[in-house]
Amino acid sequence: MLELWHEWNSVHSFKVRNVLSEKQLEWKAHLVELLKLEQLRPEYLKLNPNAVVPTLVHDGRPVYESSIICEYLDEAFPQQPLMPRDTRARADARRWLRYHDDVVHAALRKVSLQLMFKPVLAKSPPDENALRLHPDPERARGLRESASAPVDYAAVDEAIRQCRRIAERIDGALGQRAWLAGEGFGMADVAMAPFAERIDNLSMGFVWKNLMRAAAWADRILAKPSVRASMAPALYRLPAPGGETTEKIAAWR
Repeated sequence: MLELWHEWNSVHSFKVRNVLSEKQLEWKAHLVELLKLEQLRPEYLKLNPNAVVPTLVHDGRPVYESSIICEYLDEAFPQQPLMPRDTRARADARRWLRYHDDVVHAALRKVSLQLMFKPVLAKSPPDENALRLHPDPERARGLRESASAPVDYAAVDEAIRQCRRIAERIDGALGQRAWLAGEGFGMADVAMAPFAERIDNLSMGFVWKNLMRAAAWADRILAKPSVRASMAPALYRLPAPGGETTEKIAAWR
């Protein structure tokens, strides 16, 4: 039995759903809505004391941290392996997993907070009593301030610059290859698929400008059935920015 506590708009959750989909594994979903602070509920904290998503429960035992879950699933269910056989290629794949966790997620979180999450928080501010229980005071402060603060376009500009550097890194790594590590779609691509998906969701395709290899990779990623199956359904998918925000970020085109 595989159970996944996840959030539809979490890029870390996206990675794990992608692995489950690529391996055609059956799993039971438990939705944890982060903007409603459901990750702070006592029953969830028993599974994951870090109060983050996703959390996988396999045969009653929890596994958390998305990259660890991805490798765990690849080892526990070796059919259709996502880690390359070659030792150096496996090291490359792990570097991409680490790069996503250390660099990519921070950039995506920054721009997503400003362009996707703030409108939701403005309509439904987080519960202050729940925020006091958050194990990460910095994140709690960010949620509290985002409920009333306007879009910080300086932060958006910085995040877009970071996303452009990430796109350049992807482009430089591809060379003559279609995928990031190994001859086919694998764990390195799983690691970076959330970046391609969120860039598409935010209508920020301009980050791929003049990066032909990376742009083609992103197109291949977004066309993969397992990636498409991992995307948030329409009911939960947060919309891309519009109006004044669209005009302001359009200068990057």
